[in-house]
Amino acid sequence: MNGGLEAVVAWVSKNVASKAHDVTLISARGSSAGEGVGLPSNLKIIETIEPSWEGTAAEEAHYLVYKELLEKEYGSGNGIVWDNTWHCFSYLSAKKFPKMKIIHTNHGLIEWQKVAVKELRFPRFIGLSRLHAKYMSSVLKMPIKYVHHGIPLPTLEETKDNSNKSGDDYLLSINRIVAEKGIEDSIDLAMRTRNKIKIVGDDIHVPDFYYVRMIREKCQNSNGLAEYYGLVDNRTKTELIKKCKAVIACPKPTWIEAFGLYAVQANAYGKPLLALANGGLNDIIVNGTNGFLAKTPQQLQRYVEEVYKCSPESCRSRVEKLFTDEIMTKNYLQIFEMVLEDDPSFRW
Repeated sequence: MNGGLEAVVAWVSKNVASKAHDVTLISARGSSAGEGVGLPSNLKIIETIEPSWEGTAAEEAHYLVYKELLEKEYGSGNGIVWDNTWHCFSYLSAKKFPKMKIIHTNHGLIEWQKVAVKELRFPRFIGLSRLHAKYMSSVLKMPIKYVHHGIPLPTLEETKDNSNKSGDDYLLSINRIVAEKGIEDSIDLAMRTRNKIKIVGDDIHVPDFYYVRMIREKCQNSNGLAEYYGLVDNRTKTELIKKCKAVIACPKPTWIEAFGLYAVQANAYGKPLLALANGGLNDIIVNGTNGFLAKTPQQLQRYVEEVYKCSPESCRSRVEKLFTDEIMTKNYLQIFEMVLEDDPSFRW
């Protein structure tokens, strides 16, 4: 069960190609859909540079690899450029080739782009949820559309045996180990309610290793209630989801959770979410149906023993209706097609 930006882009790319559209997927090395059996023949994959945390410099190096292809094949406006980078250097090409049709999905907070996107007639920014789009609009002073993320649904067979037969009931945090995710608040909540908690998430590709160390030490000093895993493979992550009581997330109020893919992943396996009402989580969770939202960790803890009111069926049904990769692809395809046809309602 992959997660994150790279997986979302790969899912949409594969699905769009499977619907007889020619797709070129450009990514950093090792982060694309990869080569292998089952990929559509009309999905072309180009890998550029090694993944890097050098920010703007790395993205510029990435852009310079595919710049010539971008301008040659898309400068005339005969295709769609779907940019998922942070700084969107492709707008530099769009300024040279005004017919180029770019759609830019932003996956988090707005970092002031090196490129002055407001100079373009139709920047076409997309957020991941209602509140994320509203936040982006307030910063950029322009209209913003949004498209929810979606995931490939695990089969019903894969969701079986999702009870913890050992009786070792636990809460599960499956967020990257960074301060804005408020993982220490999830641990404190679990300890206050005498619930075990397991901490899973990427602790390698992070900007602050002091925070990772703090979370590790907090687990070590929890008298056995908190267990630290760090980065795990997809199989281990899936098994931990299947056997937990609920997935928990306490994102900081100074941060906006653009969507919350972990919530959908938990629900797909019939597990509810306990979380603070932040950003896209408001679009995903309906209290008492597929989890509970609260304003503070202290308010959230009263719902810990009520998660059993959310049946596995109601959790999964929410994903089936709104948050599958097929639904996400359909929503993007509608935008791609309307922009390609230069529909007036899709000039934003």
